[in-house]
Amino acid sequence: MVQPNVSVIGLHAEDSLQEYLRIYFKVPRFTRLTPLAKVFEFIATGLPGTSDMLVIGKIAYEAKRTDGGRPVWDLIIVDSAATGHVLPQLGAARAMMDLARGGIVRSQVEWIDAILSDPRRSLLTICALPEEMPVSEALDLHDRAKAETTIAVGACFLNRVFPVSVTARQVHTLEQLTAEPHLAAARERLGGDPLVVLEGDRLAQRLHDTGAVHARKLRAGMTVPVLEIPLQTAARPGLSTTRAVAAALRAAAS
Repeated sequence: MVQPNVSVIGLHAEDSLQEYLRIYFKVPRFTRLTPLAKVFEFIATGLPGTSDMLVIGKIAYEAKRTDGGRPVWDLIIVDSAATGHVLPQLGAARAMMDLARGGIVRSQVEWIDAILSDPRRSLLTICALPEEMPVSEALDLHDRAKAETTIAVGACFLNRVFPVSVTARQVHTLEQLTAEPHLAAARERLGGDPLVVLEGDRLAQRLHDTGAVHARKLRAGMTVPVLEIPLQTAARPGLSTTRAVAAALRAAAS
């Protein structure tokens, strides 16, 4: 537990395999030094798709787990693999169904696939930055997830959006202050170099305008809402940043 009512679990294929064997086949936990460990290490890492299946199976197991008839977790948020690897994970259960034609493995894979395929229980949310490559990757993931998997896409988060838009009048005013013969007087009044302020405003405008172009491209290609999260400059790293991002999401969703 990292905060009240918030817990974090690290997902590892080997640990998931050992937990699976202990729960369903009563195999005791073994160490890396035993001969049995090498056999199961081959199963977890040597067979195509097995590692993805173990990870996604652990997530589905936690989603299904109950305590006294009530779900253990109110909400499960998974920080998934990078864009190029998340699709094999999401499709692992469906691929395993083609291999397991019957038995306990088949029945388990079926309910895992059922959880992933139910939009009331599972949603894929896509994250992007207002830059060319991240936006292209996000759009590709959106299209492929819809075409190649059964999981529903819920939303897209556009992170680190530069919120400042500098008007032409503001830039013109700064340009006048930095022009001769006003530059020396402006430096004295400001206690610094107004040229630095002018370049900062120009940079802010370029970042804002470039980000806006990529945001429009992202919205045009998405079939789900795109929620913008402004770049957090005032909040300190850690919980304060998390709260600031949460507040931005509430505002974007309202």
